[in-house]
Amino acid sequence: MMIDENMLRADLGALARECRALKNVLRTTWTRPMADEQRRLTRLRRKVTELCVLRASCRKRLHVRAVRDVEDVAAWHAAIAERVAKDYPLAQPDANEVGGAR
Repeated sequence: MMIDENMLRADLGALARECRALKNVLRTTWTRPMADEQRRLTRLRRKVTELCVLRASCRKRLHVRAVRDVEDVAAWHAAIAERVAKDYPLAQPDANEVGGAR
């Protein structure tokens, strides 16, 4: 699987920072309803897990060893990696750039 690993790592870092910031907000005393922040954190964590599955798949590894209600974890990983990899295409050089033509 050929993906843009630099973009993947950058997105993982940005999402991790966003998760940390939300978690810090949720750890303070709540003075208002925080359901929106809780839902946002859950969605972010799911996205981070999917990106980690993709990264592990590129290294021929499994990110998660057991998934609730899933018998074939390897197939689950492959399906997630295939779906998420579409967001990280490896940039192909233009024909003009390869040959040095001007």
